Amino acid sequence: MRKELRQRLANEYRYAANKMKEAPPERKMFYFSVLFGEAQRVLNFEWDRDLALLYTVSQQSYNLISAQGPMLGTVLSVTTSTIFEKLTQITADLATYYEGTENKVNKEEFYQILGALAEVTYAANGNGSFLVERGILKL
Repeated sequence: MRKELRQRLANEYRYAANKMKEAPPERKMFYFSVLFGEAQRVLNFEWDRDLALLYTVSQQSYNLISAQGPMLGTVLSVTTSTIFEKLTQITADLATYYEGTENKVNKEEFYQILGALAEVTYAANGNGSFLVERGILKL
C-alpha cells in the first residue's frame, strides 16, 4: 500500500482512538465505525486484500456489538466498559500498525489485532459472554 494511504489510515485511526477514550459510551461506536469507513475509502484508491479483511471484520464487529449493546452488562456478563476499552485499544493498535513503514509491516501483528477484534466481538454475544464468565475467553 502506498505510504500516503497508510498515513491516512494511521491518522484517522489515531483520531478515532483518541476520541473513543474521551467520548461518552453512546458515542464510542460512532468513532469505532471509522475503522471500516476509512478502510472502504482507501480501497477506492488502491486495492489491498488485508484492508478488505479489516473492512469486513470491523464492519461485522460494529454490527454485532451494536445489536447486543442493550444486553451488555445486564443479561450478558461482559460490560460495555470492557468492550469499549478493548475496542479503543484495538483502534489505537491499528493506528500504530499503519504508522509503521511499509518495509516494517508485520503481518502477524496485523492478524493478532484482527484476532483480538474477533474475540471482543464474540465476547459480546451470549455464548461469548458465557465463556468470559467461565474464564475460558479472556479479554
